[in-house]
Amino acid sequence: MRRTITAAPDANGYTRTELEHLTGMADRLNQAGSALATMQSQWILTNQAIRRTMPGLPALPCTQAATPQPGHAHLPLVLMATFCNDQAQACEDLRTRLQSVADRLTKAYGLYSQAESFMERLIGSLMSKAFTVCQPIAPLMLGTAGIGLGAAKLTGHLDASQFQEFLETTAGIHQPLLTAVASGLSSDHHDPIGGLVTGPGLLVPLILDHFQGDQIAMDPVQPQGKGLGEAHDISSALSNLETLGSCRDGIPYATVAVQRYQEADGKDRWLVYIPGTSSHLDSPIGWAQNIQLMSDRASVRDRAASLRLVDQAMRDAGVRPDDPVSLVGHSQGGIVAATMATDLSDRYRFDHIVTVGSPIAHRQIGSDTWVTSVEMREELVSSLDGADNPSRPNQLTIRGRAGGPPPPGGSQTGRTVTTTGPGKESTHGMAYQHAAWNDARDQNSPAVRRQDDHFAHAIRGNLQETRYYRGRLRR
Repeated sequence: MRRTITAAPDANGYTRTELEHLTGMADRLNQAGSALATMQSQWILTNQAIRRTMPGLPALPCTQAATPQPGHAHLPLVLMATFCNDQAQACEDLRTRLQSVADRLTKAYGLYSQAESFMERLIGSLMSKAFTVCQPIAPLMLGTAGIGLGAAKLTGHLDASQFQEFLETTAGIHQPLLTAVASGLSSDHHDPIGGLVTGPGLLVPLILDHFQGDQIAMDPVQPQGKGLGEAHDISSALSNLETLGSCRDGIPYATVAVQRYQEADGKDRWLVYIPGTSSHLDSPIGWAQNIQLMSDRASVRDRAASLRLVDQAMRDAGVRPDDPVSLVGHSQGGIVAATMATDLSDRYRFDHIVTVGSPIAHRQIGSDTWVTSVEMREELVSSLDGADNPSRPNQLTIRGRAGGPPPPGGSQTGRTVTTTGPGKESTHGMAYQHAAWNDARDQNSPAVRRQDDHFAHAIRGNLQETRYYRGRLRR
């Protein structure tokens, strides 16, 4: 099955006046397109009127004479009909171009996502009020729904494709619902999700120590194939991250990669790749670490084995406190990146982080660090923070959306992803996130271009080496 991925950036970095001006320009282009559509209809009606008249004209005496009588002339009706048809087609072509420019303008400057964000905030506000009324039974209702979905999954009445269909159908309420429920269960209204998971996060090390151990055994490894190549921009870095996370080229699971770039003057710059959650029992990038990383307490987050693994790998690779560092992470890897940029900013100099499918809205990242995030609307993971990412000039969120199959012909916007099976699969995967970023980049958005240029500048130089570090939990 093939699915089309479209995306647009949020409206960060523009004033209200600029956004209103851009919205007005898009509206005027669409209005001009509508006027051209009306004009096209008039030319089509004129063409039809001429063609209806043509069969009866040969019977008239003036049309039967070889030479027109004085005061008469033969009308070039065929040419007139052709002219009308040409004008109708010209109106259609110009209308399509104007509306395409309006669509690209709207996408490039994040006007769609701005309107969508407003609607989601409105829905969130309404759901919060509804939750206040139903607060005593809301957790029970949510738990019952979860148990029902789980039972359907276990009994075979709900497969992965159907579950994804459910997630896509309810995508608009994921974030406000999580926020409403967490706010009712946690006293921390600034970060209700973080306050909710802090308690379980304190127990995770004790549980891991009993079953798996909480000590990290880190070993350098080498890929059996080509491994990761040199990154020149965000898209090529995402390609490397996809290779790392999918364990291609013989790269083991729970492996972090550290690349060293060197400028002509000998200055080192670093790019660190952090994969998403792996389900292996001895993985330090496991499910339990997500709970710790989502906590609103730095003391709980810093105990997460996945964060400690990345920190250890960076120190072993030779990253110095003043060296510029960029981080690229998928899912839990993105949470690790945002958490390090928040909690370890006194230990490293973070120039740029890229998070993919990661809930990072509540991380207080310093203003000197650029942040690029990609989130798919249909997947649940990036909504687990229950809030939109912060809005600031050097932080940008790309919001992707998965549609159906591409049309059989004609021009096509968006990027196509081929699924592994006939049904729908989770859009949380790197293939969908990467396609969303590429589609946003194709819109030639100034905000996207600034992020890409800054990332390329942050890792400028020639790739000197790539080190791979595999982590395992031990007692």
